[in-house]
Amino acid sequence: MDELIRQFVDYLRQERAYSEHTIEAYARDLQQFAAFYTEYANQVPLDVRQINRIGVRHYLGMLSEAGLAMTSITRKLASLKAFFKYHVRVGSLSTNPVTLVKSPKTDKKLPTTLSEEQIARLIDDISGDGFVPVRDKAILELFYSTGVRLSELLNLNFGDVNFNGLTIRVFGKGAKERILPFGKRAAQAIQEYLKIRRREFGQVNLQDALFISKRNRRIARPTVQKMVSRMLKTISDQKHLSPHVLRHSFASHLLDRGADLNAVKDLLGHTSLSTTQLYTHIRIEKMKEVYKQAHPHGE
Repeated sequence: MDELIRQFVDYLRQERAYSEHTIEAYARDLQQFAAFYTEYANQVPLDVRQINRIGVRHYLGMLSEAGLAMTSITRKLASLKAFFKYHVRVGSLSTNPVTLVKSPKTDKKLPTTLSEEQIARLIDDISGDGFVPVRDKAILELFYSTGVRLSELLNLNFGDVNFNGLTIRVFGKGAKERILPFGKRAAQAIQEYLKIRRREFGQVNLQDALFISKRNRRIARPTVQKMVSRMLKTISDQKHLSPHVLRHSFASHLLDRGADLNAVKDLLGHTSLSTTQLYTHIRIEKMKEVYKQAHPHGE
């Protein structure tokens, strides 16, 4: 099983060009399943050919009993399906034990978003003219101005930014390239950051990371996650405040102002329109709230 997981991980990295963050998630899911099934089948080492649909369903039941959210269970099952589908395709295995295992039904939760006023307050509240606050302001401006994913922002190089055209080049899931526009506020924030960066660390080359740490290294995922979460908590008491909230707010505010749904889909880098349509439900819920508050018979 360990060798098959390694082969699958190599495939994700080399042929599918998945991010290291995604690859690590797949590997964790598969190793957790292997540990469960080794004990379930009482078999050391585990013979992958003996894995069957009933055992997989027992695994999902164990996850449910442990209190894992349905969305997480669905993701773990998706990891198994991708793993077995790959190995059947390349001939490592002859059967796929998860083909007929259905994903548990989950209620789609509406994305957490902030209002335009909250976003303005979030960015305006950043004070200080030192390297870190100026860098953090540029990061927040770029998140909200473009709707990029965290992984996309972390991988940006200086050469990916076109200040003349006000666009950035990002590589999304599966290394798919897309060009995104950004506004003058974001451009000004990035230029202010670069000015201080050059003063403290010297000239910036095209292949250098756009955002760096105080040690002049590409900024790390936990650093950005903690910074954004901390800043968001100052203007919102909602749960699960992560960088993705800025992406959700970006999409929601575009639709609020009349943007075409397909255009928003392309900006976000979604492969399916159904994913983007979640944001239309946010608008419907907002309209319901307005109706309840304003109409005499709204209740």
